Amino acid sequence: MAAWAQRLIREKIEVTPGTAVATAVADAILARNVTMRNLDADYQQQDFVIGIEGAQGEDLSNVRTGVEYEVEAAPPAVPGSPPLYAHLIQSSGFAMADDAGDTVFTPLDPSAVIPACTLMLKNGALQQVIAGVRGSLAFTAENGRKPFFRFNRMGRYQAPVAFVAEAHDFTGWPRALDCTPENMFAYTLGGTKLCCRSFNFSDGRQPIVDKYMNCEGTTLGPRRFTGRMTVKWPALATKDLLTQIRNGVTQPLIWTLGTAANTTISISAPKVQIKWAGEQDIEGDLGINLDLVFLPDAGNDEIEIRFL
Repeated sequence: MAAWAQRLIREKIEVTPGTAVATAVADAILARNVTMRNLDADYQQQDFVIGIEGAQGEDLSNVRTGVEYEVEAAPPAVPGSPPLYAHLIQSSGFAMADDAGDTVFTPLDPSAVIPACTLMLKNGALQQVIAGVRGSLAFTAENGRKPFFRFNRMGRYQAPVAFVAEAHDFTGWPRALDCTPENMFAYTLGGTKLCCRSFNFSDGRQPIVDKYMNCEGTTLGPRRFTGRMTVKWPALATKDLLTQIRNGVTQPLIWTLGTAANTTISISAPKVQIKWAGEQDIEGDLGINLDLVFLPDAGNDEIEIRFL
């Protein structure tokens, strides 16, 4: 009998986007807060005039398979190599590059083909292999907790096959550092250190399957990076946040977790506009919520994810 604990995700980047590749136990993702949508679709009642009252059957359209899950923002398993979830970031519309041993992700040029992955969903009752999977990306960091990326993945529906039990080993997956003072290297806005309670962003993308009647595949739509941070309200002489909000000032933002080589992840942005989002009681301290809008500086550079 199938058990809830048998649910599992495997993903592997494809050589040719949309052409499935075989996944193996080594491609399993150490994920949490998983929501599988084995068959997702739009339903429309047939609504024929048939001379009698009562419900009619519903037609399915835009049939698709999706999954949402979180992955800890952990450092690479092998120093100097990309993190084990690099293909998930790439297939969320990011370019990956090596910069003197650092792995750097930046938004992919809109004219470039976004990489895709083959997804295998296992749940103890059945398994499905979905090709051409892409998705959106979000990030969350909260005080005292491990940061994580959230992925919303989607591809064209494929019929299930019988479940095959396999042993998977996640001992090779590193864990993320906690967002605590001893681990945080920097959190600055416009070069000013702010005491941060939480920080998050999302790419604003909406994965769509088969946007056109004669061209198949998953597209992501335009990106628009936005986020929010909650910080201790600094003294006016330290940083005049209200005046900066009023004047639409843009400034760089840097969030860096880790203080040693090969264990550090940094998220930075060259031009961030802050917006008033309300005051916050931070266990007795006066805090402020700021909505964030990430703007490109020289194009395709509004945000950078770097593993040092």
